[in-house]
Amino acid sequence: MESHTHYSPKILVLGAMAAMGLWLVLSGIKHPSYWQPTSGGAYMDALNSTLGFHRVYATYDSKSDSSGQTHRTAGHRENLEAISRLVGFSVHFVKATTSEQAAALQRQHGFKADATSIAELDTHRRIYADMVANNIQSALVLSSQVDVEIDLKMRLASAMGHKKARHYDILFLGQLYSDKSEPGASDVSAVLKQSPTSADSSLVQQRMWTKETFLSRKTQSFRSMFPNGVSHAYAVSGHMARRLDRRLKHRMKRHDHDLDYILADVAMVGLSLGYGVSPPPIAMHCSEKMGGQHLSQSALYAMSLRAEDPSNYAPYIDWIDMWK
Repeated sequence: MESHTHYSPKILVLGAMAAMGLWLVLSGIKHPSYWQPTSGGAYMDALNSTLGFHRVYATYDSKSDSSGQTHRTAGHRENLEAISRLVGFSVHFVKATTSEQAAALQRQHGFKADATSIAELDTHRRIYADMVANNIQSALVLSSQVDVEIDLKMRLASAMGHKKARHYDILFLGQLYSDKSEPGASDVSAVLKQSPTSADSSLVQQRMWTKETFLSRKTQSFRSMFPNGVSHAYAVSGHMARRLDRRLKHRMKRHDHDLDYILADVAMVGLSLGYGVSPPPIAMHCSEKMGGQHLSQSALYAMSLRAEDPSNYAPYIDWIDMWK
């Protein structure tokens, strides 16, 4: 006689649930929620080839693109290409809108902004439009005229270890001027202003200790409320790129502010999540006569692409006089 095996409904249900669980595992496990695209930036691993963002853009002026010159006098784009090879990240270069093209846009659309502002705004607007068209959830935007810390990746990993900062709308990696909301900035400023020309040994030691302490701290992120001088190194989320694309088109129709002001404005109005990185790991590379910003280990100086070592410079332009 043929035997039959009977299974209870409970066993059949449990078996179906186990099979479904196995299918979910085999079809791929999702990343933690803070890696998923949100209204804020989708920050990944700072050690990857795009520094934790989905893309790294860099603007360059074709007039400064002097590929036929030697390394020491190379153009800004060549300098950034050398930096990217040394630090280990890839760059998507975007040619800046020329003054002639800006003047043509001004005539064509009746823009009231001056040609210089239009050129800057249109260059960055094209980046935002590219992000939107290609569904890029986060991007770092650089000027080719920057210098960076050699350990940029590790500094970013340290700063973005704070999970709240991963959900940014805009992230400032370089600032020309100090930010009142930066941790410790107000205390440092107060100490440095104390009799900067005094020969009193206690004051001299206090100022020296303050400088060393501020610059040697672990890189951290902070909620930026007063950004100033930030357009040379900042990141935006895909959501913010859409907003800025619309805003820049509108701003070119008026006699209005430059890109630095617009970026600071979106962070200050309270409708966006804006974060800064302290101390800033990316700085503008100014001419030697103009000075520059502090970098502990300058990538360009390490490759002999700049003559002066910026390790003794002030971290912000507004601290230069009292940093001496």
